[in-house]
Order: sequence, then structure tokens, then C-alpha cells
Amino acid sequence: MNLEPFDWNAVVIGYWNPAILTPRGIGRRLFELDENAPLMVEVPLDGLAAHRVRYDDLTVIPETERLVVHADDPKWGHLDRAREIAARAIESLPETPLNAAGFNIRVRIKEPSDGLLTVLTSGVDDLLSDAGFAISSRSLRRSLKHQDGVLNLNIHGAQELRVEINFHRKSSKRKDLTSWLRIPIGDVEDAVERIFKKVLQTKFEGVGK
Repeated sequence: MNLEPFDWNAVVIGYWNPAILTPRGIGRRLFELDENAPLMVEVPLDGLAAHRVRYDDLTVIPETERLVVHADDPKWGHLDRAREIAARAIESLPETPLNAAGFNIRVRIKEPSDGLLTVLTSGVDDLLSDAGFAISSRSLRRSLKHQDGVLNLNIHGAQELRVEINFHRKSSKRKDLTSWLRIPIGDVEDAVERIFKKVLQTKFEGVGK
């Protein structure tokens, strides 16, 4: 099987002030840069979407109701830095009302093995077949208790499967959310690897540090 990681990020749900999170404000508050440090800023031509600020393989997108920090290269070390930037945003803007925080690990699996496809098969498939329906794709969704939050697992697709693992913590308390974003990256790796090995029956490999 061919595993391809994509779209790893950290997210903080809240009511962010765009007047503070300007490109220069992001550089100073989140990346802790001086005023003259170079940043790459992407501005939407339609003026409707949020601007994007890139620095050191991370992209910050300050939307009104959420702050997203993308790891431009989906690797463990980059995700760890994205989570730290998100935690720093919470601490540097203490007046921001918050609802939740989390981070996402997504992987495409091309040519999934028969063992993996079996995981997505259930008794209802035979009933649908008997009723004359052909299944075009399958999905599995579970929410799992994980420390003080939830690990949401979503697997869907057909010839190409997408595995989405969301580490989610709902709280309005800043300490709860920053602690969640600072779960040791080794613990995150372990949880993801256990899901792939024990549930999906494959090794989680091909992802750099």
C-alpha cells in the first residue's frame, strides 16, 4: 500500500480579532519575530477569504471563528511546531473567547489491502447487496476517549481510502486547550501508529520527523 500524508494542521475554535492578527501581528505574537523579519503573505483576490501568512514551513490562517496553523510539509516535527504556534496564540491573546482546540492527521491510502478493506465491511453490506444495491464507497467513523479529550477516527473512500484522525478537546479554559495542544508528540505518534497497526492492519510509515 502507498501511504500519502496530507493536510496536517492545528486548529483553535474561538472568536479571533482580525485587527490584531494582521500579518505583522502574526509575525510578532505567534512566530515571535522582530518587525523587519520577512514573511510571505497571500491575500485573496476576492477579498472574502482570510489572508495566509507563511513562515518556516508553517502557514497561519486567521479566520473569524477559528485559527488554523498548517504544517506545509506533513511531518511530525512540523505538526508539533504548528501545535505550539496555536498554543502561543491562545496565550498571547487572553481576551479571545474560545470553544475548542485540536489537531488533524490525514493520510491517503492508494491500493488498500484486502485486510484493510475488510475493516470497512459490515453485515449491512450483504443486506444492501441482497436488496439489489451496489456499494460505490464505504466509510467508518468512531469517536474514542483519549486522555482528557476525544480522538475522532474517520475512514472513507473506495479505490483510494482517506484516513482522518482528529485529536479534539472542547473547553473554554485556556489551560485545558494549551495542555491539549502540547501533548507530547511521541504520544500522538504512538496513538496513530496503534490505530494503523491494530485496526487498519498496516504500518504507519513514510512520514518523516
